[in-house]
Formats: sequence, C-alpha cells, structure tokens
Amino acid sequence: MDNTSDSDDAQIEISKSTLVRDALVFQLKLLIDGLRDLVLIPVSLIGTVVSLMNPGKNAGTAFYDIVAVGRETEQQINLFEAADRVLPEAEQSQSSDLDNLVRDVEGYVRREFESERFSAARERLEKALASLDGRKHKSDA
Repeated sequence: MDNTSDSDDAQIEISKSTLVRDALVFQLKLLIDGLRDLVLIPVSLIGTVVSLMNPGKNAGTAFYDIVAVGRETEQQINLFEAADRVLPEAEQSQSSDLDNLVRDVEGYVRREFESERFSAARERLEKALASLDGRKHKSDA
C-alpha cells in the first residue's frame, strides 16, 4: 500500500547529506547574521546622530551609507538560500514584505494623526504643555 499523495510526488527529493549540509550552513548563516545585526544596531544609531548633526546637502549620508552596507551584507549572507532547492519560484515571491507592513502602519498612524479626533487631543495636549511651561517660567522668576 502506497501512502504517498500527489503533493508528495511534486516535492523534490533531497538527500540526507544535502539536508544536513543545508541545516549546518543555515545555522552558521544565522550566527553571522545575528552578529552583523548586533554590530549594525549601535553603528546605525551613531550614524543617525552623526547624520542629524550634519545638516544641509549631505544630511543623512552616514546613516544611509550604513544601511547600504547592511543591505550588501544581507545579500552576501543570503540567509534563506536553502529554500530555493525546494520551493517553486511562485511560492518564493509570495513571501510577505516587512517594508510593506511598515508602510501600511505608518500610513495608518499618519491618517490618525491628521484626523480631527486626534487634532483635538493634540490641541489640548499643547495647551496643557504651554500652561506647564508658563508655570515653570513664573517659578523661575
């Protein structure tokens, strides 16, 4: 009795040695990617501060140079290369994109921030802060 289904027939056969190799390489790449991220976190924050202190035509260059290096190293690491062995190209391109999610959330936050409901709350907050600031200046005198 054969227990294989049609979907099993469509899968590409991978040898155990290839699987072990891919798993070990993946672990190594995860380690390298994690170390890269640990380095990029403080370096990108420093780059942001440097970029903010450098106004004008070259504003942001330090930060964006760091982002470009991060992108390049990400492509070199190619963390999920092993998936190319078993996933058809159609399935590979259907993966969700974090940048799209960030854009969607940012759009929502902007729309809410610009809405009248938030505008009224923002005005009340600004009045309260101005009132506190006025009291602070009176107590300093």
